[in-house]
Amino acid sequence: MLKIQNNLLKEVSYDIKDEAKLASVFGIGNGYFGLRGSLEEFGDVFVQGLYIRGVFDSIVEIPLTFADNVYMKNYYFDCQKLKEFEHEDSCINICDPLLVRFKIVGKTFLPWLGEVKKWTRYIDMKTGGLVRTLTWDDGEGHLTKFKFERYCSFENNHLILQKVEVEKLNHDLEVEVLLGVDTLVKTNGQHKSQVTSSNHYEGGVELSFHLGNKYNMEVGLNSTYQGTDLEFISLHEEDGIYASKYLLKGNKSIITKVSSLYASVDPKEEDLTLIELAKKQINGAYEELYKKHLASYKKAFNMIDIKLEGDPELDAYLRYANYQTLIGFDRYDSVHSLSAKNLTAEKYNQFVWWDAEIFQLPVVISTFPEAAKHALEYRYRALEESKKNAIKDGYKGAKYAFCSSVKGDENVWIYARHPFLQIHINGDIGYGVYNYYRQTLDKEFMLTKGLETMIEVIKYYHSRSTRIDGKLHLLNVTGTDEHHPYVNNDAYTDYQAKFVANKTLELVDSLGYNISIEDRELVKDFADNLYILPLHKDKLIPQFKGYFDLKPYLPLAGNGAAKGFQMKASGLYHLSQIIKQPDVLNLYTYLDIGMDESIYKANYRYYEHICEASSSLTFPVHAMSALDNKDYKKFKENLLNSILIDISDIHNCAYQGVHAACLAGGWMNFYRGVFGIRPRENELYLDPRFVPGFEKVSMNFVYHGITFHIEMNKNKIILTSNSDKEVIISYKGNNIVHKGHTVLNK
Repeated sequence: MLKIQNNLLKEVSYDIKDEAKLASVFGIGNGYFGLRGSLEEFGDVFVQGLYIRGVFDSIVEIPLTFADNVYMKNYYFDCQKLKEFEHEDSCINICDPLLVRFKIVGKTFLPWLGEVKKWTRYIDMKTGGLVRTLTWDDGEGHLTKFKFERYCSFENNHLILQKVEVEKLNHDLEVEVLLGVDTLVKTNGQHKSQVTSSNHYEGGVELSFHLGNKYNMEVGLNSTYQGTDLEFISLHEEDGIYASKYLLKGNKSIITKVSSLYASVDPKEEDLTLIELAKKQINGAYEELYKKHLASYKKAFNMIDIKLEGDPELDAYLRYANYQTLIGFDRYDSVHSLSAKNLTAEKYNQFVWWDAEIFQLPVVISTFPEAAKHALEYRYRALEESKKNAIKDGYKGAKYAFCSSVKGDENVWIYARHPFLQIHINGDIGYGVYNYYRQTLDKEFMLTKGLETMIEVIKYYHSRSTRIDGKLHLLNVTGTDEHHPYVNNDAYTDYQAKFVANKTLELVDSLGYNISIEDRELVKDFADNLYILPLHKDKLIPQFKGYFDLKPYLPLAGNGAAKGFQMKASGLYHLSQIIKQPDVLNLYTYLDIGMDESIYKANYRYYEHICEASSSLTFPVHAMSALDNKDYKKFKENLLNSILIDISDIHNCAYQGVHAACLAGGWMNFYRGVFGIRPRENELYLDPRFVPGFEKVSMNFVYHGITFHIEMNKNKIILTSNSDKEVIISYKGNNIVHKGHTVLNK
């Protein structure tokens, strides 16, 4: 059971049925690797998980697909491709380095045996660690107290730090301790991580892993451990476990364990093996390494933290969501990008989706812009693969992968029809590049990588278009609302594509980019002539051509098999206006592309009620649009859904990993929503919402290389920055020159 106590999200009692869900909820990491919240004393094969960003190989994936109505049969699944489908790229579960086991006179400590008298587990947002304390009765009245701590170092990305305390409370029985690494783990039910070499010794183990034959990636691990009042007995090597066995000599022991990982995707230093490189990272004792971690972690978390007074429960939940957002991106390299589940599980194979540029990247741009650049450099490296993807379908330019693996090539599940039509991914990436530039003014990146990416994105759109009566039409596409594949003139795709094309032309001129005459004319032709559907009655934006001709309700059909594919009902969605997630409302919220706000309210009222919210991405969009329209009740409902999506298991799939993009919506709903911050190339636009019940709100962000602290109470907004450089603030129709400190009255 989870409770908010002392501003921490705590599990206050052990329940075996929650193990898989809480392995995701209590996942920790540092952006380079992620650790699922499994128990040190026992690794369940579907609960264990250690993933390094960008470490992939091929797996056999067996989808359970049942087409139980015409919509799924004709529009969702390609049954022929389903017969052909077998292999898929995936992140690889490397090993379980957490192993710490206890036996009390031969009885193994397991929480479901004997009786747990006290139990508390929580992520401590002050330290970035997962902490668990408990008292265990072995069934005969003998009480033993345990405390487990684990940290993914923020000072050195390669290190896992563990500290365990064991204490006999009312007995003097023999306690045996096993410390080591469990290598017998699975990825999607398969053994993909194979030990290729080992060096096993008292107090430590060195291991090499080979992770599959497609990419032939490897990982080196070094793990060392020691404890007070422990007497070494023997080495243990059985059932994939490499460990040292000890006997507790006194009543209490403090055990420390440091594990280091180094992967073949990491930079190679000198002529060293991966094990030697892993071993090199451990450059101090546990306490010294912990202090360094703590200092680095506090600095990083402070940048992304939001403080809210007036609603302590929301404040605590928001802090958890922001922690998960922080550990979802790598601050130091571009080997991979932001994935839909962070590094907390294997669902969605840790592919990079459109979630990255639209929902996750804006947070990173505004807090750790260098890390945001790494994510976009990953996309730039995929440009050649994306060009091949376009050529394969007979088009020019670059067609970005909807599901991007470590190489950036397309990894969509071939039996699903609609993702191949979701060409909005191109606009999402182009928008992400521009969004990065307007907040950083990083001209060097734009001139060497960014503008080339944007131009190739538009060249694909132009090639993919059909000219009708002089206008260019994007036909046979799927928007972000996957309930409606095979549509023409999709609003989300078209509005964003036109915006990116116009911004490409502006930046080519303002930055003096060397573009060919042919490419410039092509981009301009697309920007000038892309067809946008006219408004429907009552100022409604048609989601796509013919949308308002569909039924305003869902005709039901089938027996419910669709629910496994993000559908709340088994029905004929292609005949209905019922949408999976917001397309039109996203144009006003996450996409800051200058939409006509005079018609915002009408579209909010219409599209909010007709969306079934079967995608978690709905909640942050609906929260923001509700706030923009001063619908404070709906704002708080959707904000809570955004940050409680996994804690409350709203979609009944938290065991598959956290919903990273949805959780990032917590931060964005304060930055873009509450404070109304909309960065421009030449000004910082503020349109704040003074939310009833929010006594005081504060957060940090970065704009044009300047770090700002912004604070709001009931009457005013206070902006302070770490620079005396002048910044233009646009507020209530006035341009105000900010220099270090500015107070804005309500």
